[in-house]
Amino acid sequence: MSLRPIRFAAVLATPVLLWGCSSQIAICPVAAILADTATMTTFRPGTTPDPANELYTVQLVNAETDCSYNRREGTTSSNLTLTFHATRPPSAQAATYSVPYFVVVNENAKLYDKKNYTLRFSFARGAISADIKQSPDDVEIKIANGKLPWNYQLLSGLQVTAEQMAYNKKMGRYLP
Repeated sequence: MSLRPIRFAAVLATPVLLWGCSSQIAICPVAAILADTATMTTFRPGTTPDPANELYTVQLVNAETDCSYNRREGTTSSNLTLTFHATRPPSAQAATYSVPYFVVVNENAKLYDKKNYTLRFSFARGAISADIKQSPDDVEIKIANGKLPWNYQLLSGLQVTAEQMAYNKKMGRYLP
């Protein structure tokens, strides 16, 4: 028995297998959450940072992106969908709040752009949690020569103060 037909079949099958896998490769910049800024706790006015004084807590729990990639121009246009989860102590009152967040375009330690946004969310009467999806502006990236879209990152986080970050560390509040 000759191995020649088997080798020939294997050579023909290889491009088909690789082609099938290539459709699974994401070409978009990577969406990520900066862990130290994933949680923001706000306290009742005039109180100290203590769990008993929490007014609400917001967490950035997911970041997803899809994009279009123009190889000829070397650009990507990404839309980002961020998912936030807010909690508060039991309250019979409805309430609406706003918190600042950001999206940074980076490649390793090099920052290309940072945009600030505001998340507005509401708790219904009696509700102790709210889930919010927000899509900030599309992000345009000019891909540098020798780079690919996935070399870049769309890094998101809440614009926390030094005190809020210290409270997060004290309470062990990072990404769930």
